[in-house]
Amino acid sequence: MDLQLAGKVALVCGASKGLGRACAAALAREGARVAVCARTKETLERAACEIGAEPIVADLSRDDDRARLVAETERRLGPIDILVNNSGGPPPGGWDAHDLAVWREALEGTFLSTVDLGRRVIPGMRARRFGRIVNLTSYGALEYIPNLLLSSSIRPSILAWTRAVAREVAADNVGLVAVCQGLFYTDRVQALVELRARQGGLTPDEALARWVAEIPMKRMGDPAELGDLVAFLASPRAAYITGTAVAIEGGILRRLT
Repeated sequence: MDLQLAGKVALVCGASKGLGRACAAALAREGARVAVCARTKETLERAACEIGAEPIVADLSRDDDRARLVAETERRLGPIDILVNNSGGPPPGGWDAHDLAVWREALEGTFLSTVDLGRRVIPGMRARRFGRIVNLTSYGALEYIPNLLLSSSIRPSILAWTRAVAREVAADNVGLVAVCQGLFYTDRVQALVELRARQGGLTPDEALARWVAEIPMKRMGDPAELGDLVAFLASPRAAYITGTAVAIEGGILRRLT
């Protein structure tokens, strides 16, 4: 299937590794002109070289960096047609694990960065009558994950924002979709596995095996699988999909709606 992405300009955030990199690679393979951002210059430039993308170093928790990121992407590649919002997850812990400063930092980096980048690109998308925004969240936006209270508190806000804004801009052929991913082989999941191991008196391999056993498919996802989904959702082929959440989680969710 031709996803009709050739020549489209895509900005993918948090794309030096893991899920963001997989999304950028999938879009580039489909012919999109891709800009990627992350905080660490060395890993970002290496990923960009391998993908065939434009690297832009930026810290998504900073207002000035977000403004510069959008401006620099459009200077190098042209008006942004596709935005993939992706950021590192908040730290693990329960209700009393973090002070308000950590909550504010998580809110800024996970939710407000999504809002701000959307506000910066949506006016141009509406004027050109095409745009796709894909917001990576987590299955924790749909169902509480133990020991991830920060994530499970903040990520549902992304779903609400996605649905509300999608209704306001749908008539201009601008679509927003949230992706609620489950467990994939990434540095973030590896860190959570090691935490579970320490807390449970297990080896990392034992902790990983127990977590994977909770997944009906009995495996973690391959980041390339998520990248392919995002490339489709970001394409004109998915134009009638908007304001909703798409789960890719191997069946681990127990919720009915």
